[in-house]
Amino acid sequence: MHSQLSATLTALLFSAFSGLAQAATCVVPSAGNPSVSDVPAINAAFASCGNGGIIQFPAGKTYAINELLKIQGCNGCEVQLDGTLKLLANITLWNTQAQPFAFQASYLAIIVDGAKNMKFHSPTGKGLIDGSGQAWYDKAPSIRPVLFTTANSTGVTYDRIKMINSPMWFNLVTDSSYITFTNTVLNATSSSSKAPKNTDGFDTFRSNHVTIQDLWYNGGDDSISFKPNSTDITVKDAVMLGSHGVSVGSIAQYPGIYDIIRNIWVQNVTFANGLDGTKSENGVRIKSWPGGYGSGMGGFSFIMRNYVLKLAAVKNVTYQDITVSDVSKPVIIDSCYMKDDSYCASHPAQVSITDVHINNVKGTSASNTVVDLECTPKADCYIYMKNISITPTKGAAKYVCTNLSDPSDVGIPCSSS
Repeated sequence: MHSQLSATLTALLFSAFSGLAQAATCVVPSAGNPSVSDVPAINAAFASCGNGGIIQFPAGKTYAINELLKIQGCNGCEVQLDGTLKLLANITLWNTQAQPFAFQASYLAIIVDGAKNMKFHSPTGKGLIDGSGQAWYDKAPSIRPVLFTTANSTGVTYDRIKMINSPMWFNLVTDSSYITFTNTVLNATSSSSKAPKNTDGFDTFRSNHVTIQDLWYNGGDDSISFKPNSTDITVKDAVMLGSHGVSVGSIAQYPGIYDIIRNIWVQNVTFANGLDGTKSENGVRIKSWPGGYGSGMGGFSFIMRNYVLKLAAVKNVTYQDITVSDVSKPVIIDSCYMKDDSYCASHPAQVSITDVHINNVKGTSASNTVVDLECTPKADCYIYMKNISITPTKGAAKYVCTNLSDPSDVGIPCSSS
């Protein structure tokens, strides 16, 4: 009986290990011709190997992305990207091929859709996604596709991936949870006098538990933007060049839609000017639309037992260990985003901002306004700052504080309002 049981267990173990050893592997072929789309071959590989298998893009191969690429069917799959995925630099083609995305009238080029427990990495570190963005930088058309989107997915990890010259945002994470990016390089550089435009590094939207760690970004917009209904997001160990900041928001853009951004942790981030001299405009940043947009349904709020029920809120946000080098606005809260002062005076934002902690910020500012906290008069604004040591390149440091709920506890010497 004992020997029979041992034999049965041995057979079961052998079967299990054999199953693991026989995980399907698909090596994606490349046509080797930039005018021939490799998207059908990529789709076929995921159809065959997406369920627990391995999909390989070998080094030295370039894959022509000449139509919408929607990667589907990955359940526990591993993607080994050591070659190059390259968008065709054809604006007319992408006007029809890019998938529309309603938020901020966006369009998408490459989408990882519905993935579960995916590992997407470059074993050699040579994996590249090339957005061929120069065509869009030069022409500035109305349709500029987001390069890479993770949508409706959970448990996805990306590692050692480099992306260059996105037509618009590099990455969008939407309607997803437990997504991790590590050792990411993002570089948008123009070879003409036309600068890259709206080349955000990462945008999160309606997503939770997203981690971005060990990021190097060189571009011309928000290095990271936490868009509405982003919760439990961590950013650590990053260098941002030519950046518009790591931004909470923008928030409250659309009427009648409840937006919340909460539980955000940003640590050990350096901001400096871009490789081509592009100014780093912002570092720590929170931006909300004025009333008349999503924050108050045209400026209307509901009153109940002396409380104002806002349609947008920022809560529990921490920026810690931040270094700024010649940054125009090292720390800024903007409650009048995309509008002028006269509009915002009659349509103040109604976005509550609470439990925001900004600690250990050091370096230099290109202007003498080193901290600019301009909150709305129509909602709570509780900001707490510690160990702020920012030196202007000229003039005395100025700390602007407007409409803070507790200015006595903000932790900086507010010098004007």
